[in-house]
Order: sequence, then C-alpha cells, then structure tokens
Amino acid sequence: MKKRHISQIISYVLATALIAGMTAGCGSSAADSSSGKLFHSSLVKEQDAADETEAEADTDDGAELYLVVECDQLGESLRLYRYSNGMEYRYYYGIGTRFYDKYGGSTTVSSFTEGTLVTIGTVNADGILREAQVSDQAWTYGNVSKFTINEDKKLFKIANSRYTYDDDETYVFSDGERVGISDISKGDTLSVAGLGKEILSVVITTGQGTLALSNTSLFEGSFMQLGDKFFTEITEDMELSVEEGTYTLTVANNGWGGSAEVEIVRGQTTEVDLDEIKGDGPKMSTIQFIIDVADAVLMLDDTEVDYSSPIEVSYGTHTLAVYANGYDAWLRNLYVNSESATVIIQLNDEDGDEDEATIEITDDEDSGDDSDSDDEDAEDTGDENDDEDSGSGEDESEDESEDEDDLTEDEELDLIEDILTSALY
Repeated sequence: MKKRHISQIISYVLATALIAGMTAGCGSSAADSSSGKLFHSSLVKEQDAADETEAEADTDDGAELYLVVECDQLGESLRLYRYSNGMEYRYYYGIGTRFYDKYGGSTTVSSFTEGTLVTIGTVNADGILREAQVSDQAWTYGNVSKFTINEDKKLFKIANSRYTYDDDETYVFSDGERVGISDISKGDTLSVAGLGKEILSVVITTGQGTLALSNTSLFEGSFMQLGDKFFTEITEDMELSVEEGTYTLTVANNGWGGSAEVEIVRGQTTEVDLDEIKGDGPKMSTIQFIIDVADAVLMLDDTEVDYSSPIEVSYGTHTLAVYANGYDAWLRNLYVNSESATVIIQLNDEDGDEDEATIEITDDEDSGDDSDSDDEDAEDTGDENDDEDSGSGEDESEDESEDEDDLTEDEELDLIEDILTSALY
C-alpha cells in the first residue's frame, strides 16, 4: 500500500470523527440541507450502536420515522432525513427493493416523493435497501388551498384545524428544492404531512399537473422515463404528479417501445395511451460491450454471452453482471430503447464500493458514442482513483519516489500509529 493512500484513508476517518463530534454537540437541531450533513447509509449502523437506547425511546412501535428529502430515480437512491438524530442519509435501492404504501400494499418508488414520511428496512450485503414503506402513522392532506400561517406563533391552520410547525424540522419543498415557510404564498396549493398536531413537511404543488397512463399491460413491470425527472416502474393505469413543462416520455419492454413528447399543464391531467407509442415489435438493439479487463465474464439476464462482437438485445429492462478474477462484481440494470449503442464497463478495483444502478440506452444523437454518460448513469466507482494513480509520466520526482512509497505490512502499521498520534495529540 502507498503512504499517500494510508494518509488519505486516515484523514477521511479523522474528518468523519470530527463531523460526528460537531453534530453531537449540536443537540437535537436538524441538519441543514443547504450546508448538508449527508452520509452513506452504512454509517447508520454505527450511529445505532451509540444511540440504541435513545432510538428505542423515540418510537413506540419500533418503526423509526424518516422523511424523503430527495428521490433520485436515475441514480436509484433515496436521500432521507432521520428524526432521531437530525441527520440525512443516502440509501441506494435496486431491482430487489420492495416498496409499500401505508396500508402494506405493493407500490413503486414514484410514491416516495420529497416530503413523504416513511419507514425503512435493513440493507443487504451490497448496501442496497431491502424495503421501504410509507408511514402508516403519518397523515397527508393533498390539494390544500385554504390555509393561514402565523410565523410568530409557529401555527399553521388548515381549514378549521390548527397545527404547529418547527422552522428546523418542518421541511418545505418547491420544485424539488428545500425552501422556507416564508416562501409559501397565498393562493398556493399544498400537500401537507405530519404526525398528530405537528406538521413535518409541506410541498408547494402549485405548478404541477398529472400524467395518466392507459393501456399499460404490455409495459407493466418494466420502466418508464420522463425527461430527467422520473425513472420508475410502470403499474396498471398509473398516475404521477409532475411539474408543468414539456417532457419526452420513453417506455420499453419485451421488444416493444417508443417515445413521445408530452406536455404537463398546471392543474390538468395529461392522458397518454401507451398503445399509441409502443411502435412495431418486437424490436432489437445492437449493443457493443467494451470491458477494460481481459477475460472478464459478461452475464446478460443471468446468461453468459460472448461480447467480442455486438450483441442483439431486445427493447426493455435487463440485468447485467460482470465478473473477473481480482475485481468486485459489477452489477447493473440495463434499460434498452435504442437501435444501437456502445456500453463501456470499467470494473471497480479491490477497494471499490459495489453499488447498483441503471444504464439507460434511449434514442438520442449520442446513444452510440456517449460512453461517459453511460458510466455516469451507472454510478461506476473507482474511476477517479484510477485516474489519480495512473499519472501522466511528466512528474519525474513522483516516478522516482514510487519504489520508496511501497511499504511492508509492519511499516504500514508504524505509519498508521504515527499519523494517528500526531493527529490526536
């Protein structure tokens, strides 16, 4: 291992410990989403070990409450605010994650919009969330237009009912961004959620319309993409609340698929018949897979394929897996709705994090050559470290010191002890 790698790792650990100490000193105040205390979900387990007794006292039924701050459907992650410690965490979900409505019925991730109060399950060995449910303890009022706000007394009146709110822990959203109570205007339409007489979230929905899909049977279980706003599973005759504007709607499944431009109008419902955009089928896409490791094995829908030449893949949703000796498994979902494309796969190194995301191949001008966007959508990690370590060969002093930077195991332990001692004392 290199000296600089050890120093970077320890610096990160110390910085994390410092942030945790500063957070503990802040008492119960909520994390500021603009300045951001955003952590990976793996840190929740460590926090739980320290606060286990407190967490049990906060929830009578054992289901801890979270607030959806962001649902990134392209990156397949949920950013959640945790009420027990006032911190935000990012959880990744995948094709095996189960989503439930407040009654325990199956739903899709599109129900987990910002401002939704939820409970979650555990994560699997790959760091993927197993399940999430809309809280059955919380209430939600939609299309609220009759309201008054007293900012001095922190009172929120809906029709004839009075509620309290907190400037820190009551999240207000507008166009997907967090704003303040003072940004709510007379004449706005709101979606309000809370517990008992306390309001926990307000979503300003004034500029939204509804997208309603019909004749969905051919595409149910697959996914739809709506611009860069939504990438979600299609259910029977589904409806979505969407910000007003013009979007490209894309659907694909079992060799059928197509795209259409749709306009969402404020306060109105835009109906789309999927039979009209499914096109002729079944359709096939020609995809060239390029993997940066020799002798890697590519699995498409759990079947090994020869990728030495372009492969014919049907329109729709597929699973990809790449395995190679000495490398982490590379797992992704593949969404195909284009005649041809090139997918460049860069495997993680041994220290890389394994996550799960979706590669989208849709009809656009750069679908065959835009390998950078494919890698970004797939959230392939480890590339930045590879680039940093590769070097350009121009820095002679760095090249000359490479051998000196290589350490034995005993030297690594001595170096770690020295760095920790100097940092802590």
